[in-house]
Amino acid sequence: MSWSERFVQHHKRQTDCAIHRAFMQLAVDPLALEKFHEVLHCARKRAARLFEAPVFNGCHPGIDALANLSRFRNAHIRPVIDWAGTSSSWRPAVSSLARHLICEYNVPAFLASAWYAADSTADKKRSWFVAHSRGASFRSLNLPIMMTRKMEHIFLASQDHLPIEYAIRKAELLALGAPVKFTQAILSTPLATDLRHSEFWRTVWIFLIANASDIDPTQIGPMIDFLQAVRHDRVAVETPEGMTDLDPPESAFSMKGRTVQSMLRLMQAWHRSLGGSSAAFSWTRSPFQPLVFEEPGRDVSEMPRRWHMMELTNSAQLRKEGAALHHCVASYAYRCDRGTSSIWSLSLWQGEKVRHVLTVEVDPRRRAVIQARGRANRAASGKPLLLLQEWAGRERLRMAI
Repeated sequence: MSWSERFVQHHKRQTDCAIHRAFMQLAVDPLALEKFHEVLHCARKRAARLFEAPVFNGCHPGIDALANLSRFRNAHIRPVIDWAGTSSSWRPAVSSLARHLICEYNVPAFLASAWYAADSTADKKRSWFVAHSRGASFRSLNLPIMMTRKMEHIFLASQDHLPIEYAIRKAELLALGAPVKFTQAILSTPLATDLRHSEFWRTVWIFLIANASDIDPTQIGPMIDFLQAVRHDRVAVETPEGMTDLDPPESAFSMKGRTVQSMLRLMQAWHRSLGGSSAAFSWTRSPFQPLVFEEPGRDVSEMPRRWHMMELTNSAQLRKEGAALHHCVASYAYRCDRGTSSIWSLSLWQGEKVRHVLTVEVDPRRRAVIQARGRANRAASGKPLLLLQEWAGRERLRMAI
């Protein structure tokens, strides 16, 4: 049996498991279960490619969308039997079905991602879809940020593949007038999809835009890391009774009266302090696989060069990586521990010599490479970037940098 045949069989088993799991979850709601039977049967006949959605961490977006649309049966305004179906791939199929069942007015295709979202705010996003499809302006909904008319206009024109939170953040930055490089830098951090503490971060965006001529875009990521750590991240401290979490060091930190120079000084001092952190974390490896790539020596006397892309799985490794490349990846231990980030190190081995080259952040939920920083936060380029792209392609990760 060929590799492609094995892959097809494996995916079919995963799809069957997802369908079984949906039946079990909906069993407590007989009406939703009945609706799921109906939409599942219709999708099999009229949108076969919906079942081809990639499975990640046990989640099948196509099946999950059918289950969630069934749970929201009270929002349906048309019978599923009248849906014409589609031969398009799974994302357009979900969008087509959701529009048919629910929409009085047309909505942007990217909003249909709400139906297969699996995070803690997923049902809220589904309620946004329903309300907007009934004529409510998007900015009038219970959103995590204050959205202006201009932001709403940009947001509703977002590309079909964008996650909803990402589209909100991007629209916010563009409407505020952020330079393109600043927008790209911010969207390559976890704040691309983390919309909490929106009032504070709005003051940060305004500060960055006002001082755009004095700020190197490569410093934006480290500055955000610093602000997130001192204002919002709880601090893990080891005590005789074990690890305990303390409140953020400066939960009232404000941008009022700050200058670029003062912010850089604070950021650099915080970065230096990371090397002495005593908090010890370790976490489970992600499902992505490491990469080893060997280049022969230029002649018989030169040892071969071996590139290693390896995941960092404890806070000590993060501190070592940060010290080697002079950046603040040590502060990402809490994100890794929560499973919201996966950090990888690209290093070059030649005999006993090891050189740290690149630190890579992957967002497991988005299956995306969202940061890649070299020494002193330099952007990835040359051979390291090519190897990163090769690894991302092999692991089916999207390059979002």
